[in-house]
Amino acid sequence: MTEKDGAPTVESDGGAGQDAKFRFPYKSIVALVVIVVLGLPAFSMLQPRYFERYPDLKSRMHNWSTSTHARIPCSGCHVDPGPQGAIRFGIEAIPAFYSQLLHGPRPSNLLQVPDRFACQKCHTNYRQVSPNGDLLIPHRAHVEVLKINCPVCHKNLVHSRNTEGFNAPEMSTCLNLCHNGVKATNKCVKCHTRKQVPDNHKQPSWLQIHSTMTEKVNCGTCHGWAPNYCRQCHQNRPASHAGNWKKLHQFRVKERGTKGCYFCHGGQRFCKKCHD
Repeated sequence: MTEKDGAPTVESDGGAGQDAKFRFPYKSIVALVVIVVLGLPAFSMLQPRYFERYPDLKSRMHNWSTSTHARIPCSGCHVDPGPQGAIRFGIEAIPAFYSQLLHGPRPSNLLQVPDRFACQKCHTNYRQVSPNGDLLIPHRAHVEVLKINCPVCHKNLVHSRNTEGFNAPEMSTCLNLCHNGVKATNKCVKCHTRKQVPDNHKQPSWLQIHSTMTEKVNCGTCHGWAPNYCRQCHQNRPASHAGNWKKLHQFRVKERGTKGCYFCHGGQRFCKKCHD
């Protein structure tokens, strides 16, 4: 603004001010696009409905919605605690999200299995017994000492059920992974308060006579944790059959008779398969 002949005048800026006012906000749009491209994957992959649209995952989301964890958001388990966990999840979600859009759900682009730190945001490791009081569960020894992640035992807890249709660990997991008598004890009384070895199992002749008891005793009451519990022993050759048993067994029969053989092999028909 200048004065000329005592009257103020306004200098023209050539329309620059008007152009600046209506200039297209390219930087703002670019920033918005970047935020959407980077933020949408992390936001979407923490929404249950995002996974429900895939037929292969729909049942897993249904199991979650009917489990005790239905009130827990996806981020509560699948994002590690703290800012670093959130940043790490955001970075990993970007390629997983767009890969899933193009190719569908794959193990490599799904949420990772939670570790023990995620579980410990809500759960303590002080529980010693199961809700029914039978199963001994020294959680502190497993979690703090052995550093075992909770989903190793509780793999059928939220998104899937075990073979019996429950959201609970199966005994086969415990026995096959650790409690096999070598890596960890397999004695019943070490894990159970109500399951003792039956007295008839302590008889010296139990190995010989147990096959005759199958119609009197429901073996599955204790051994049902393994679908083929008989096969676990019977598919292995007994210690007495070591060496060239095909050649030596005739001498054992002469010494001890065939009665012992028939306990396992079911009578003369078994011998006749070869000797007839």
